[in-house]
Amino acid sequence: MTAASETLLDRDGLERVADLESLKVEWRQFLDHISRKTQNFMATHLQSCELEACSPNGVLDIVCCRKFSYEELLQDVAILQTEVSDFYALPLKLRILYDAEKDACTKEKTVFTIFQELADKNEVLRFLIKEFGGELVY
Repeated sequence: MTAASETLLDRDGLERVADLESLKVEWRQFLDHISRKTQNFMATHLQSCELEACSPNGVLDIVCCRKFSYEELLQDVAILQTEVSDFYALPLKLRILYDAEKDACTKEKTVFTIFQELADKNEVLRFLIKEFGGELVY
């Protein structure tokens, strides 16, 4: 029995799901588990995601920082929900979210963008651009 699969009964007699920290501890194991079950594409997309929250009624928020991964996981949310519930042995419902802010922060910069940022910050580079021109040509 995993730490996340231990459930507790509250005073109303309703089952509560494990807390978010317990789920996060076993997240990498879940990714390994799902990649071994011929769901490699899903495991790959899930690597760009993280567990964000778990409500008392069992809704698990998975936040993706890549739009493509978000869209792909949305298409297979029923399969993913079954896999997550089976792995953690909990009646979890998934809510997959997209974080555009994180996506923007993790995008790889082009050479031109890096050059422009450096030109904005570096006095020597600004001087060279002013005196000799600033075309970035290879």
